[in-house]
Order: sequence, then structure tokens, then C-alpha cells
Amino acid sequence: MIKLMNTSYSMRMPKAAFIPGILGLIPFYVLALSNYAALGLPPVIALLGMVTYGAVILSFVGAIWWGVAIHAPVGTPRSGLFIWSVIPALIGWLATLTAPDLGVLMLTIGFLVQWVLDAFLSKKHPTLFPPWVFMLRSVLTAGVLSALCIAWWLLV
Repeated sequence: MIKLMNTSYSMRMPKAAFIPGILGLIPFYVLALSNYAALGLPPVIALLGMVTYGAVILSFVGAIWWGVAIHAPVGTPRSGLFIWSVIPALIGWLATLTAPDLGVLMLTIGFLVQWVLDAFLSKKHPTLFPPWVFMLRSVLTAGVLSALCIAWWLLV
């Protein structure tokens, strides 16, 4: 486990969550930096790959809310959790149906909104998941957003 801030169990991030999360950023950066990595991808193909992968990951992030809703204690507003859990997938899907530059912008907004809602949920209902989950989500969201910005800057 990776220690964060204190040693209480709820603040300890399992390596089994941290390592795959960080490794999941690799495709974002490989595609964003594809012109400099000599991959031979035309910018539009790199952007399409970025949007497609981003849509998959945004769907995954939304699905976390589905899992939280399933395990939420009685009295938690579960219907809102279930409803929101599918919105990121819809944003990602719509991003794949647009021009790649617009898709990158849609994903950027989608990831940012998801992070804001995660922050709200972790503050309003701190028992729904341990604090390390939001810490990991923050690190990964920062990584995704920076990769999307790099792609926008270098590929659009």
C-alpha cells in the first residue's frame, strides 16, 4: 500500500489500484506525443485514437458511480448515482461521433465535470468510498487532462 498523509487504513492507497491507474495514462501520452515519438501516425489518427481511448476511460470512470450506488447504504440518494453513472459513457460516445478536435474538447469537459462531481460526492457522502479513491481519481484526472491539453496543443 502507498501511504498518503496519514497511516489510517482509509487513507492507504493499494498498489493494486495505483499501478494500473498510472499505467492507464500511457496511451493518452503516447498518442498526445505521437508526432515526437516517431510513431508515424498522422495527427488526425492520433486524435481519433485519443478520443476513442478517452471515451472508454470516461465510461469506466462513470461506472464507478454505478458500483458506489449498488453498495450505497439505505437512505443514500442512489437514483442520482445510477443516472449519472451512464452520462460519462454518453459524453464519450458522442465525442467519438464528432470531429476529433471537438471530441478532445468534449472529453476534457467530461473528465473535468466528473472530477468536480467526484469531489462533491466524496465531501457530501464520505462513507461511500475511502478518501484514497478520490486522491487517486484526482491524480489520474490531472494526468488525463494534461494529456488532452498536450494533444490539443500539438495535434489540432
